[in-house]
Amino acid sequence: MPPTRRLLSLSVATLALCVAAPALAETQSVTATGEANEKGGSTIRLGKVTVRGRTAAPEVPQASAHASRKEMLRVQPNEPYAILTGLPGVYFQNDGTPSLAVSMRGMQDFGRVNVMIDGARQNFQESGHGANGSVYVDPGLLAGVDVQRGTVATADGAGAIAGVMNLHTLDVDDLVEAGKHYGMQARALGGTNNYDGSGMVGAGARVTDWLGVAAAFSMRSSGAYDDGDGNQIAHTFQRLQSGLFKIDITPGIDQSLKLGTVIYHNQFGVGTEGIATADEVQNNTGTIEYRFTPHDNPLVALHVKGYIVSTSMANETPSFQGVTVAAADLTHYNLTTLGFEADNTSLLRAGPVSIALNYGGEYYHDHVNTTDQTGYTGATPSGGRGVGSAFTQATLGWKIVQLTGALRYDSYSLSGGGVNEIGGFTSVPAGPFHINKGSDAVNPKVTLAVNPVKGLQIYANYGLGFRPPATTETLYSGSHPGLGFLKFIPNPNLSPERTYGWEVGTKLHYDDVLVDHDRLTFSGDYFNTRIKNYIGQTLVTGAPSPGSYIPNYGYFFQNIAGNTHTSGFEGQVKYDARRLFASLSYTDTTTKLPGEDYSGYDQVVTKPPRSVLAGTLGVHFWNDRLTIGGRIRAATHTRGQPSVDTGLTTIRAGYVVFDLFGNYQITKRLQLFASADNVTNRQYYASSLAAIPNQGLTVMTGLNFALSR
Repeated sequence: MPPTRRLLSLSVATLALCVAAPALAETQSVTATGEANEKGGSTIRLGKVTVRGRTAAPEVPQASAHASRKEMLRVQPNEPYAILTGLPGVYFQNDGTPSLAVSMRGMQDFGRVNVMIDGARQNFQESGHGANGSVYVDPGLLAGVDVQRGTVATADGAGAIAGVMNLHTLDVDDLVEAGKHYGMQARALGGTNNYDGSGMVGAGARVTDWLGVAAAFSMRSSGAYDDGDGNQIAHTFQRLQSGLFKIDITPGIDQSLKLGTVIYHNQFGVGTEGIATADEVQNNTGTIEYRFTPHDNPLVALHVKGYIVSTSMANETPSFQGVTVAAADLTHYNLTTLGFEADNTSLLRAGPVSIALNYGGEYYHDHVNTTDQTGYTGATPSGGRGVGSAFTQATLGWKIVQLTGALRYDSYSLSGGGVNEIGGFTSVPAGPFHINKGSDAVNPKVTLAVNPVKGLQIYANYGLGFRPPATTETLYSGSHPGLGFLKFIPNPNLSPERTYGWEVGTKLHYDDVLVDHDRLTFSGDYFNTRIKNYIGQTLVTGAPSPGSYIPNYGYFFQNIAGNTHTSGFEGQVKYDARRLFASLSYTDTTTKLPGEDYSGYDQVVTKPPRSVLAGTLGVHFWNDRLTIGGRIRAATHTRGQPSVDTGLTTIRAGYVVFDLFGNYQITKRLQLFASADNVTNRQYYASSLAAIPNQGLTVMTGLNFALSR
């Protein structure tokens, strides 16, 4: 059966099963009786009243985390990766650009982590000496971030084996206080270390009971910053402008329709290899999301979304001397992603057992188009890839036990071509080539959870994951500018990566622990994942080209033989009370490869520090008018791949960095805030993959204004 028909059959079969069982829907019958009054009035008996009450679908436990806008902005994020501070199991690669390159559980790049903006996948990738997965987002427009680590068996999980991250931007409810008709927020700040300034202004209105609108604009200007040793890191300037527009339509209590667009434009420098390249990025995201949840029909909780993302980059590289002179070049990278997802949740009962069925499907397609003045397009080749998935998940609840079984069918197709400059290393001969391939897989997942006492949950799960090869991994071709003996070689024989992972964890949530109205939460888990067919880049050596004495070196992506393992612990505890708040997160990750996954750049791809810690402590004074606090960030050293030439290993030292923050509520609407990043002015690198050191001491101060009426 063709993959598309299989996908549709799974969805239709699950839907038919649920529709055929309406008799199992939970109902409750009561008889209302009016008692006789004291003066002997007659009793009034009402007929049988059937009440259908919708209960919330049970949440299937999984390693997860959340950060609010307030948490992200306590210390002004100088770069997008700063918003990830304190999220357990999550790290980043500082590749010298203002993009967000996310790592989860030691895995990143080529869609291993599904990073979204308002539910829209951000799949842009440009090959160079940095990350192979870049998300462009303005922290000034973010309302929060949600993270799910490990394989996700339902919506948004297609093609991702490490986890899912959703970056939420400001909406009507973020700009307008509850019960108010309109609202406005503004934020303006400046800083040291060549931070010229940034600002955001947003406004929203609830025009009617069923219509709300919101808009926001943000900008930033900053120059090249200094590291902790006072060295100016060249070409780290930014000229950022971004904005958004949202429409919320709620025609009734059962329905909602959200439309939104987020626009990002940035001009920035990149000097990671001593070549002063300059980039200009335009990222446009459009989303539509519909929900229908009738309060009197527990079989229906429909969710549908669609999105389109267009990302373009203009990369200008000046002439430079390799073995030969590489002419000045202008390369345009363009990616258009079109996707949709639909799912429904049905709540049923079978005697004492509650049943929640979630079923649906998703599909997205990436179209890559690369053009280049001098013809070097093969490192990020043009092509297309579509990924489709159908899923179903059943959760059975009985007393303190919850058992969940899920099944996902994934398939993909990929096509594209180019020119292979050297043959003999893969099945593609020298000359023009075209590749058209695809495959599919069925991936189950099972989760068992126990709630022994109120506020405490213990769970364990085991599941399989599937990541299809990316267009770049498959269609890689051409050669390196100025180094013509470095060949890029396509490989049509790549198999999808498969993961087999288990996880055990616990979640705790208690109120009124030490004082009235305080809150204590904890989540922790241990995970162990085996990756089969892990895809890495390999260096091979061939004979010199005619007329040359330099051997040809070929880089191509291949499935690494054996099993790659990643395992570790992730934990976070938070405490919030009237006078103080505190949080502590810790991650310990071990990544073990069966062999070299990358040669020639002296580094192991995607390997974060083994141990990462982040802690925050803050105190409120004067009825919350004044808040001061501090933060610690620490990580152990990272070790790169031994050099093929010298055998030496690049080691980046670990670091301990301290930050300070505070704010003062001048009036009800006006707030003064300040923060100091890296107060000890330490020079440090995020990891062995970091292209440049992080910023030295940077002090920020500014004003927040908020008004709702």
